[in-house]
Amino acid sequence: MQALGPTEVVRAPSARALGATMVALAVLGTGSTLLGGPTAVRTYAAPLVLFGLLGWAAFWRACVEVSDGGVRVVNTLRTVEVPWPALEEVEGRYGLRLRTAYGTVQAWAAQAPSGTQRARGEPGPAAVRVQARLEALRAAGHLDDGRLERPDLRRTWHSGTLAGVAVLAVATVVLPLLG
Repeated sequence: MQALGPTEVVRAPSARALGATMVALAVLGTGSTLLGGPTAVRTYAAPLVLFGLLGWAAFWRACVEVSDGGVRVVNTLRTVEVPWPALEEVEGRYGLRLRTAYGTVQAWAAQAPSGTQRARGEPGPAAVRVQARLEALRAAGHLDDGRLERPDLRRTWHSGTLAGVAVLAVATVVLPLLG
């Protein structure tokens, strides 16, 4: 199969800025707690690092990757890979929702259209890119035999992020009590 296009990574620009801001605030806040002594570190360091971790996971890392192999939706806590033969419908009115033979996949990172665009029935940028690649693959005949190769979508939990959130949440509650 000849490639129909490069892999496109779609993120909302405002989400990227928000993620970077949250991480920067967490780093600056954690640094300032070091100047406040052990009590400030026990009280504020864990929640600040948790804030930064959530900002990175939810807004910086989250994205939608569109390639000839399918759509990869990287959300805050897990990644879902949607092969093209499984994709039945693309909705872009409020971001990106993929209706598949296995159920619905919602993309956290997909930018929703503006209110004016939504009123005119225009989809968001991620939905436009997914729909365009889907149509190109169909037109090239690559999806004529729409056999599903797996019994379900490939879903990968972000275990490192989940562990970090759990440890930092516990530390946020427990560490201030140790003083």
